[in-house]
Amino acid sequence: MYFRHLILSLLLVLILAAGAQAYKGGCPGQGHYQDFMSGLTPEQQEKVQKLTDVHHEQLFALHKELGAKHEAMETLFAAVPVDKAAVDKAMAEVNELQAKKAKLNADYRIELTEITGKPVPLESQRGCAGAAGCGAYSSGAGTGAGDAPASPAQTL
Repeated sequence: MYFRHLILSLLLVLILAAGAQAYKGGCPGQGHYQDFMSGLTPEQQEKVQKLTDVHHEQLFALHKELGAKHEAMETLFAAVPVDKAAVDKAMAEVNELQAKKAKLNADYRIELTEITGKPVPLESQRGCAGAAGCGAYSSGAGTGAGDAPASPAQTL
């Protein structure tokens, strides 16, 4: 019985570590955004800004949902005995949300490339969930109408 709890606890730690890795990175510097936006027409810049605002809203909602799922899993792991079927179901839900997040980010990157005609720089692919100073997450409400994101791909 103890061994089973130990394995489940280690599994939870691995899942949480994977989630933390997804959030890791902080906001890239303003220079990445400026480099990406350089040479774009005002129309392209406006399209990038609108696309980024929508992307941030969707991504923030996913982060909230993932956080709620992780909290629910904590509750499942706190029960004695642990309901393995419920944990497996919760893990499947977390995996589904992570896949949805990956698809959202890939679609965003493709749309940015289509708008600008240039690839999204690799150094701009760091997340900024909850990081202070990131317009999309610091207030929890997405960027404001006049706020430029720290990077067009800060959430990748």
